[in-house]
Amino acid sequence: MAATKILVCSVIFAFSMSSFAQETTDRIELGSSITAGSNSSWQSPSGDFAFGFYLLANGQFLAGIWFDNIPEKTLVWSANRDDPAQIGSTVNLTLNGQLVLTHSNGTEIFIGNRTSRASSAMMKNKGNLVLLDSSSKIIWRSFDSPTDTILLGQVLPMGTKLYSNANGAIDYSTGQYRLEIQMDGNLVLSAFRFGGRGYWNSVTLGNQNVSLIFNQSTAFMYVVNETRIIYSMNRTEVSTTIEDYYHRATITDRGNLQQWIYNKRGGNQWTLVWRAITEPCTVDSVCGAFGFCTSPDNNEVTCKCLTGYSPLDPNNPSRGCYPDVIVDFCDANSSTSDPTIEEYNNTDFLNDVFADLSRFPTTDVNECKKAVLDDCFCLAGVWSDSRCMKKRMPLMNARRSNPSTNNMVAFIKVPKMENQEQHKKDSPSWVVLLAVFLSCSILALIFGIAVVYNHPLTQPYIHGQPSAKPKSVEINLKAFSFQELREATNDFKSRIGRGGFSTVYNGVLTLDGEEVEVAVKQLEKVMEQGDKDFLTEVQVIGLTHHKNLVRLIGFCNEHKHRLLVYELMKNGTLSSFLFADENRSWDHRVEIVFGIARGLLYLHEECEPQIIHCDIKPQNVLLDNNCKAKIADFGLAKLLKKDQTRTSTVVRGTMGYMAPEWLKNVPVTAKVDVYSFGVLLLEIIFCRRHVELHRVTEELHQVDEGTQVEDMILVDWVLCCVNAGNLRSIVSHDLEVLGDFKRFETMTMIGLWCICSNPTLRPSMKKVIQMLEGTVEVGVAPEVDAQIS
Repeated sequence: MAATKILVCSVIFAFSMSSFAQETTDRIELGSSITAGSNSSWQSPSGDFAFGFYLLANGQFLAGIWFDNIPEKTLVWSANRDDPAQIGSTVNLTLNGQLVLTHSNGTEIFIGNRTSRASSAMMKNKGNLVLLDSSSKIIWRSFDSPTDTILLGQVLPMGTKLYSNANGAIDYSTGQYRLEIQMDGNLVLSAFRFGGRGYWNSVTLGNQNVSLIFNQSTAFMYVVNETRIIYSMNRTEVSTTIEDYYHRATITDRGNLQQWIYNKRGGNQWTLVWRAITEPCTVDSVCGAFGFCTSPDNNEVTCKCLTGYSPLDPNNPSRGCYPDVIVDFCDANSSTSDPTIEEYNNTDFLNDVFADLSRFPTTDVNECKKAVLDDCFCLAGVWSDSRCMKKRMPLMNARRSNPSTNNMVAFIKVPKMENQEQHKKDSPSWVVLLAVFLSCSILALIFGIAVVYNHPLTQPYIHGQPSAKPKSVEINLKAFSFQELREATNDFKSRIGRGGFSTVYNGVLTLDGEEVEVAVKQLEKVMEQGDKDFLTEVQVIGLTHHKNLVRLIGFCNEHKHRLLVYELMKNGTLSSFLFADENRSWDHRVEIVFGIARGLLYLHEECEPQIIHCDIKPQNVLLDNNCKAKIADFGLAKLLKKDQTRTSTVVRGTMGYMAPEWLKNVPVTAKVDVYSFGVLLLEIIFCRRHVELHRVTEELHQVDEGTQVEDMILVDWVLCCVNAGNLRSIVSHDLEVLGDFKRFETMTMIGLWCICSNPTLRPSMKKVIQMLEGTVEVGVAPEVDAQIS
């Protein structure tokens, strides 16, 4: 006990003295600046750390702090991780005492406390950038707003959060993992973007005034409650010679908190000395949805896709996977409704954040396998300890890791593949094939001559008559050959966009004697149906006609090529417009909201058959030459028959815009589009992305101090602002909005109505338009009531 008290006292003494420690340095004076690309920086007196522009692999820059005295310049903090700067951007300690990052296009980001004015700045030997007032008192420091790393001598008080990078040293933007010192006293690692409650914690729940301390003397990390160490992160001595090693602890893009050391005297790389998670595959969502994690030596993680799925991003397997074939196993008429089972030995779906469909006891592994196969709503199952657990979609946290998952068997349901041997046995002989080929060739030749002879462009040459007057592109739905579209897009080189299942190219086609710019969407791994089903969907899309929908001009259905040809929207996506640096007119934004709402109303209630879009987001709203909003990419939406109001399908859409019912394996309605529209509406009127950490964090001071808010999600932030009555102060800089504040307030409440977790409480798009027009009264949304109560 005495030894513990001595250690605690040494910890407290060390940190108390550090606040009074003085360093010999030339202060950074007002008017000082750094330019991206100039190789200049503000160094600490020891030369161990530097602040400036950190060059990324893609040629962009982060205004940050790094270890500067080693070959591997390791970034430990940045001010603009989600908004990289271009060459020519500057950081200025302005004459009025503000530390400002100015992008090359003129956009400014304030670093530090905007309400206080500094007289100077210092780069400390511990890697801490500080701003000082005229009496040399610290008014802001980078240690108080960490990104993904904690350094020796740093203290993280209760409520502090670290966020992982998105992809190691490639993408430093905010990732999906968080280390948080919760207000209940627990230190927790969680996959916050997936709603995870935590997969590791310090078991210090119930303590007050908790801090995480990276001790300067011992290089141990402690969880401290006032004057008592309540948890020691490290269990063995890391290094007895602190002076000889650099230390850092970082939450990685794989969700692990790890401590690293670097030998100052001759080292050539960082060495791992401690980690919170010893079995890395136990980290929530480490391989994403439908991913499969393996780590034979419990060291490095390898992510693959489960059978029947392909990676979303082959260059980053941890992003997860998507199904090779969209399957409804409950549809008896589907050619893929008769599945097979793939077995994975020593495999489990660990810490699944979604509830099991069901559990039942059985000592027979084959009985569990049959139960999974026979349940059309079930995609997978696990047999373990004489229990069978049937899993709902999406499949998360599939992993094989030694030794804890031994004697478990996982079953994955996949569409039955065609029996190649049977196909070979039943296939016709080469003689028959040759005869068929020759017959088809002759018929094709005759058909081609007839088409050419009767084509309008050949009539002047055949009959000596002028060509017919060009017809409107909107009237025709033309079938193009793959070669035509290849030539129109310059061999598919002019790419203008890419999604999960398609790539879009810019092209020029000659239509009825006129050259027309078009957008050619090449579908990938989506349309596995036969020609008849594809043509049926194309026909349905071609029948839609509304001023707020992107018009389909034609298609290609040749061999395995599935392409759609649309009118070109020269002003690009709503995302590019909304989150660009130019001023966005309030009236224009309001008109865009109305346009999207009218387009969705048409899809839901006015076209035949009715259509659910399933993926409403800024990237799927395009702007024409007059900047009018048009909804795009509804060609792959689930179609509804006239007497059908619901559809059961696999998860579609984009995280952040997806309605909660997608993840509950229940029938979905057009209300999923209403939810997505609600998120998009809030993005449009606030000019904020649905996830935008640094912008939200800058304005938390406008919310009541006693209010707790999830600061990375736009809808949660808006709810917090509404409850705190801060809407007017949030838009105080926008005179246009202030002049129409009543409408802004009403549209905010409409957005909150649309994102109700209960789909039956969400308004229809018809009612949304009535509320926008003011013909229907807008009450207080239930989500607001829940927050207030």
